[in-house]
Amino acid sequence: MKTKKTIITLMFAASVMALSLNACKKSSDSTSGTSDTSAISASASATASEMVFDDSFDVVTQSSEQSNLSVNSTGGTISTNSLTTQNASYTTTAGAIITVVPADPSVFPKTMTIDYGTGVTSPNGVLRKGQIIVNLTGEIRVAGSVISVTYNNYSVNGYQINGTYAMIPKLVAGVGVNYNITVSNGSITQPDGTTATYSGTETFTQVGGIGTSTITDDTYQVTGNFSYHNTSTGTITANITNPLVKSTDCEDITSGTIAFTDNKLKGTLDFGSGTCDNLATITFGVTTQTITLAR
Repeated sequence: MKTKKTIITLMFAASVMALSLNACKKSSDSTSGTSDTSAISASASATASEMVFDDSFDVVTQSSEQSNLSVNSTGGTISTNSLTTQNASYTTTAGAIITVVPADPSVFPKTMTIDYGTGVTSPNGVLRKGQIIVNLTGEIRVAGSVISVTYNNYSVNGYQINGTYAMIPKLVAGVGVNYNITVSNGSITQPDGTTATYSGTETFTQVGGIGTSTITDDTYQVTGNFSYHNTSTGTITANITNPLVKSTDCEDITSGTIAFTDNKLKGTLDFGSGTCDNLATITFGVTTQTITLAR
């Protein structure tokens, strides 16, 4: 028969074991330095994917303007900068070859192929290779048009992407041209050879350059969410908590925040307060790191 002292001793040991197990569980769920670093790395890769896919927005809208496939928010035709749109193929000042079929700007649907060949570097230092193929049911700034973008051996600053980037413009009275953006079946191969999948749904809301006859002064606020997955880090989800500010005169996002969830860890990426640079800050737990953006 166990004595009272023995029973008390056993109860104490059980309590210590329970506390120990609970402490171990809490430690594995907490944001330890190693976990924070891994989450930061995954978030940086997810952000790179988002920015590289949204680079298509800049390329398509700018190429459409040069191809006379755009109208401004007041309905006027955007200047083609003296380019002859009846020509089916021509080279832009940036060095890409744009081919439009059919060439007649009034006939839709049509296909626009933007070919960067073995590599063209933009004035802002973005290196693009391969082709973007754009199918348009109507002009780029006409509500209800469907602009579907696919890729052929295409990369941006060493990030090769595949999938479908869809843009649907809508006109908002007194606001300008907004776009609903969807990335489906997205995949990305990063410069280090790592492969991942990507999907996202975003809204581009025009807040600058409204009513002007060019896109060069346009500014957009981006809201929405996206998801990134690779076999080594698993799935990371992202929600834009403060609109990302995207202007035509800067290759990078200038402000806004993204909330990330990596398994049970939560973090935030901050693009800053408006300076045009390629830096952002990611924080997970007690770990904060400045990252260089993909473009």
